[in-house]
Amino acid sequence: MTSGQRPNKANWSLAIGHYLTAPGHRLTSMLPFPLPFARPSFLYLLVLIPAFGLVAIIAARRRRAAMARLGRPETVTGLSSLRPGSRRRSRLLLFLGLVGLILAVAGPRWGKGGEAGVVVGRDLVVVFDLSRSMTAGDMADPVYRQRWEAGRAGLHDLVAGVQRRGGHRLGLVVFAAKPWVVCPLTSDYDHFRARLDEFSPAAPPPELRPDPSEPITTGTGIGAALRMALAAHDPRFPGYQDILLVSDGDGPNVETESEGGVRDAADRQIPVHVVGVGDPTQPTVLVIGEGDSAEFVGTVLKEGILRDIARRTRGEYLQTRREVPPLGDWFARAIEPRPSRELADDAIPQPKDRSVWFIGAGLLFLVLAWVWEP
Repeated sequence: MTSGQRPNKANWSLAIGHYLTAPGHRLTSMLPFPLPFARPSFLYLLVLIPAFGLVAIIAARRRRAAMARLGRPETVTGLSSLRPGSRRRSRLLLFLGLVGLILAVAGPRWGKGGEAGVVVGRDLVVVFDLSRSMTAGDMADPVYRQRWEAGRAGLHDLVAGVQRRGGHRLGLVVFAAKPWVVCPLTSDYDHFRARLDEFSPAAPPPELRPDPSEPITTGTGIGAALRMALAAHDPRFPGYQDILLVSDGDGPNVETESEGGVRDAADRQIPVHVVGVGDPTQPTVLVIGEGDSAEFVGTVLKEGILRDIARRTRGEYLQTRREVPPLGDWFARAIEPRPSRELADDAIPQPKDRSVWFIGAGLLFLVLAWVWEP
C-alpha cells in the first residue's frame, strides 16, 4: 500500500491484531506467558465480548424493571422458578466459550513438537547500506546516533514483528561499493539477527570493498545490491516477493549506478520499499582519511533518489529521516496483508498448534451455558 491510499479492512484488522499481540501491549501483558498467534488479525473480534456484556447488563436492568411493575421485588422473586445466580453463571460460561473460540480461530501456537509442513508468508530481502556516509551522526535518537545504527535498530524491530506471526522468510544483503549476500532467505530469525549484528560501516568486510584493479565509480552501489537481492529471491514464488532498502542514498554517481538495478526490479515486478535515514536538509561533516590527507565531506539524505526508486518499482517510501524507522508496524501494515505463498519443503519445525485446546474449552463452556440456562 503506497502512501496516500486509504487503508482497507484487511489492513485495519492486521494492524489491530499486531497491536494486540505486540510485547508489552494489553493482551499479551495479561497472559502469564507469551502466546504467539498464527492469525493475529482475528483477535480484533475480542472487542465483541465487552459489547455483549453491555447488552446483557441493559437486558437485565429492563427485566428487573418489568418485574418491579408486577409487584414487590421480594415477592416476585420468590414466585420465580429461577435459581439465584443461575442466569449470571450461564452468561459467564457463554462469554468464556466465545473467548475460547475466538482465540482458537486466531491460531495459538507455542512449545516444541510442531511438524514441518506448509508455511504461509512472503519473502523479503533486506538491502542494508554500510557505506561511509551511513556513519554520519545526525539521527535524533540519543542511543542510535549514526544512520546505520538507527537503520539496524529498525531492522531488529522488523524481525520482532515478523517473528510474532511467523511463516515469512527474510534475507540480508549488505553493500558499500560492492554487495554481499550474508544471509540467504531463511525462517531462522535468530540467524538473521546474528548476521545483521556482525557488520558495520566502521569496519566493513573485505567483500564490500572494490578490487584494486577495478575503477571506483561509487561507494554506494545500490544498483548492484538490488540485482543481488533479486538473485537471492526464490524463483518458485513470483508475486510473493519484496525488497526493503535501508540507505541514505548519498554517494557519487548513485543515480546513474542504481539505474540498472531499479529497472530489473521493475521488470520482475518486485517492489522495492525504501527507508531513507539521515537529515535531508543540514549536511553532516565526515572526515575521510587521516593526517594531512584528511578531507572534510558533507553528507545529506538524498530523498529524491530514494523516492524515485520506490516509485518506479511500485514500492513504498518510508519518510523516517532522523528517527528510528518503525519497521515492525510497517511490515504488519504494508506487507502482511499482501498475498502469501505456501512453502512445503525445507521448512523449519514450527511451534505446535494448540487451537484444539481452545476449541474444546470453548465448546464445553457453551454446552454448560446451554444446560444451565434458566
